[in-house]
Order: sequence, then C-alpha cells, then structure tokens
Amino acid sequence: MKQTAANMPLQGVFTPRVRLVSPLLLLAASVWVCACAEDDESGASADAGSDAADTQPSPEADAEAEVDGTQPVRTPFVAANSLPDDDPRKRGEQLWLYSSWNTGVLSSMPPADFLVGLMETEPEVFGDQFAAFGFVADPSRDLPIGLATDTPDSQGVVQNCALCHVSELPDGRLWLGAPNTRLRLGEFRVAVNERWVAAGNESLLSELAIEKFSQLGSGRFNAESDDYPRLVPADFPVYFRLGERNDLNYMGTGQNVRTEVYFALFTSGCGNPNDETAVVAWPVEEDLVDLVGFMSTIDPPDAPPGDDALIARGEQVFGEARCTTCHILDDALAEFVVPLDTAEGGLERIPGDDPEWPRGSVRTSSAHRILQDGDGEGGGVDDGFADLLNFIITRGLTVRQTDGYRTNSLLGLWATAPYLHNGSVPTLEDLLKPADERPARWMQGDVEIDTTRFGFDNAGHEFGTDLSPADKEALLAFLRSL
Repeated sequence: MKQTAANMPLQGVFTPRVRLVSPLLLLAASVWVCACAEDDESGASADAGSDAADTQPSPEADAEAEVDGTQPVRTPFVAANSLPDDDPRKRGEQLWLYSSWNTGVLSSMPPADFLVGLMETEPEVFGDQFAAFGFVADPSRDLPIGLATDTPDSQGVVQNCALCHVSELPDGRLWLGAPNTRLRLGEFRVAVNERWVAAGNESLLSELAIEKFSQLGSGRFNAESDDYPRLVPADFPVYFRLGERNDLNYMGTGQNVRTEVYFALFTSGCGNPNDETAVVAWPVEEDLVDLVGFMSTIDPPDAPPGDDALIARGEQVFGEARCTTCHILDDALAEFVVPLDTAEGGLERIPGDDPEWPRGSVRTSSAHRILQDGDGEGGGVDDGFADLLNFIITRGLTVRQTDGYRTNSLLGLWATAPYLHNGSVPTLEDLLKPADERPARWMQGDVEIDTTRFGFDNAGHEFGTDLSPADKEALLAFLRSL
C-alpha cells in the first residue's frame, strides 16, 4: 500500500507523493484535523492555504450588497455557535468557513459555473446547493459551505474543512465543528464527474476512485492513498476543544492543533513541495495564527436535558466500569493511544490489567493499521520525502509514531453518531453490545452500511458490554450528557 504524508486522512493536491514505512509512519496520520478537501483521483480530503486573507471571498460583502436590480440580497450564514463580530476569533472562523487558501489553481473539480449550472439544470438531483447529498446550504453564496473559490468570481473550486465539519444536529441546530454525518461526498463526486464527462470533458476521477467513492457512504472519507485497491473508510471527527488535547487524529500522531493544521495546508499544495518551487505560496503568519486559534476553541453543543439522577448514576458506572482508564474526562491531555492487538486471537485489555500491555489494547478494524505497517507490498521513500521532512523541521511541527488508536473525545457524543473510527456502529446502545450482536447491516440515511466489507467491520471496543441493563441505561444517559 502506498503510504503518503497526505493519505490519512487528508489527501490533498500533494504532488511529491511520499511512500512511508515504519518508523516514518508517524507522519502519515498527522493530518487528521482538517478532513475535507480534494485529491486528483481518490478525492480524499485536504484543507488548503492562502498567502493573504484579503484575497479570499468576503461573505460579509455578499451579505450586505445593495439591491440594484441585478444583485440579489444575500443573507449571512449563521450557525448556532457562530461567533459574534467582536470576538477576536471571528476572523479565524471566517477563514475556516470560506478560505480556499488560493489553491483554486490546483482544483480537480469542475469549475464553479458548471457546478452552479447543475443546480439549475437538474434541481431534483443538485438543487438547493446539493442538499440531496447532505451539503449545508450557504445563503450568502452560490455554493454550499465548504466549497470555496479563491475570489468571488474565480472558477477553481476546492473543498475546505468546513465542508465536513458544519452539521445540522439532531435537534435542528447548525453547529460549527460537528461532523456532517449526512454528507455523501463520494456519491457527489461520482455524480458530478458523470455530468462532466457527459458534457464532453475528460474524467476527473480514475476508475478505481469511482469504484471506491461509490462504496463510501455518508459521513466518511477514504483514508488510503489513491492507488491502493481497497477503500479504507474513516468517519469525520469532532473539532471540539482541540486546543485542550494532544495526540490528535485517530492514530494520535500529531501532537497539537498547529501541527495538524500545517500538515493540512501543506498536503493541499500550500508551500508544497517547498517554498522555492511551490505553485501556491505558504500562508502569512497572521492567517495561520487566527485559523489555529479558532480551531483550538470550538465548543461542543449543550446536550438535551436528561434525568439528573440517572445521569449521576451513569457517572458512577463510568468510573466503576473503568472507562476512566482510557477516557479521562477531566484531563484531555492525559488521554493516549491504545495499542491495537494485531495477533491472531488478540485480546482487548483495560490499562493496568496486563503489565505487558500497560496502555491496554483494542481489537477494532485493522484496516487502518495497514496505513501504519503496510501490507507486504514493499516500502521505500520517493523523491518527495526530503521536502516533507524539511517542511516538518523548518515549521517546527511535532509528530510521533503510534501503534493503535487514540481514545476519542466524548464531547458532544449525543450528536455525533455513528461510532468507532470507521463509523461502523449506529448507536451508543449498539456500542454496548458484543460485536456479534451489533447490526451487521444498517441504514445511515439512504445509504446501507455493510459491516462485513473490508474496512467497515464493527468489531472491537467491547468494554462495558457485560453491564446490567440498568447500568447500561444509566451509562448511556451520562454519555449523552457530555
């Protein structure tokens, strides 16, 4: 399997692909934070970078345009947790929502006019800013949240972080930082590409990419490199209070938000392969500081009211069942990566039970471990590795190699189903069942999730499955209160 710094989970427009094998695999997973942009074939996600914020579209200008007979009145996009204009993080929020970071020149999507035209010619499929595919509409622009252009009138369209991380919660509120579990990004890319080819253009996706995109479902991206023959799905993560955490991304390789954001920008093409030859310049420091500042401090949504007594009992069960040995709620920095026991017949262990496994162990899907260890197809390093290593050193990034999965944040758990890193378990109730009792096939919106397929298996994390029904009910009430 071809390992790249961009392949997990942010496959950006990364020209110098890098083949990595242990001990260099710590780099491969270090781009988890910004999980949505585009790739020339696989279409997996990447964020992008810009050299000046004032070159980006101004949603405020669109929203306040005067009515002159030709210019429609625009309504600003507002989420329930949008920052007030006088908040010092507001500029970072706007960059996060709207910036293409000047990577439109690297776009592998059809131009903006073509996408807007699809809304008009096939409204039953692409109407309301692609609502049928789960996109969040933006009344201030022609394109939905997360599809950005370099300037209001430019044609290069790229995907940014907000595409996958602005969501309508179960209670109907729009929330920045929540994973958009309704987004059917693979299906959208295939459908758009079909129309692009039918219009007489060359396909923007390889046959392999089309095959894998068609299997992706909703709320997921593909974490593997574009030439790997099988899909390795990962669900969109939460962005809540990232600044309070280390061991970011689901493999825990990136050690702070700045590192994650910088990798996202680089894999999108900013400053890549190096500052001297990059097509897109590296962003100015002011933009980066604002972006990292906003992404570090997004709060989760308040949970719906619950039974206080039941929640209190659930908190006790959380401690009694030793959930706190991995999910340390009062000290996010103390959370850690739990090793994956890859041995045949391997076990799941709670930290402290086995001195040979001091951090415990899990038996969740091994597909993502291939991204760390390879699958016997060979290794080596291509010509892009030197540039990547230079980028890490000169930017002062902090990464490390890991051997499993980072324990997830439980913030906003009530609003972020499905569960596990590949989104294979539909509800918290199902997560508290043994794996062989969890649904093997279930519907996520209009898409069937088949957990018998490679990468979608729902095994592992069987902690708490032997609790009594009463204790499970209480534990679920507590988890949904976080």
